[in-house]
Amino acid sequence: MKTVLFLVPVLLLITACSEPERPSITLYLAMQRGDIEQIERHIRWGSDLNRLNRDGYTPLQVAVRNGRTAIVRMLLKHGVEVDKPDREGHTALWHAVMGGRTIIADLLLEAGARLQATDWLLDAARLGVRKRETVDYLVRHGADLEVRDERGDTPLLIAIRQGNHKLAKHLVNAGADVRVRDANGRTALQIANSLGLGDIAALLERNGAT
Repeated sequence: MKTVLFLVPVLLLITACSEPERPSITLYLAMQRGDIEQIERHIRWGSDLNRLNRDGYTPLQVAVRNGRTAIVRMLLKHGVEVDKPDREGHTALWHAVMGGRTIIADLLLEAGARLQATDWLLDAARLGVRKRETVDYLVRHGADLEVRDERGDTPLLIAIRQGNHKLAKHLVNAGADVRVRDANGRTALQIANSLGLGDIAALLERNGAT
């Protein structure tokens, strides 16, 4: 009887020691801080890793947007929904590409994420993205540089209308047609000159626009 009474607290102690420690902060806060230990606790305690936070992003999207490669790897290892959309309908891969985070983008692709290279190139142009990595990554994965938006503009024409010299340069360097015309027949060079964009006009002329 004494032996049994002695074993009970011992067994309880062993059970308590084997139980993972509970997280002491919310998953939202852990993701914002990049606190790997707390995120691991949430994983062990079964927190919903696919739930949108109050900002409208999944934990994976938060990790991607903050460039936390180790946490992205951790979440992918534990089977998060790689293509779960945020509140605006964008996936983690979209955020990685728009942020020029190509290493993370490759991890997501390896995990089965879907890439819409041509559509996302238009998104990048509309958003005025200035990162060369974004343009190069999309073009490398098959984006059509001459795709047209609803008003008939290519990404290069969109960049010119925005006065976005960096984006225009990246697109030209990637092979965009500098002689392209808009839906009204105006050339890229004519548009640049009409907007007083001498630096973009010079860029176009150096690359063959007339």
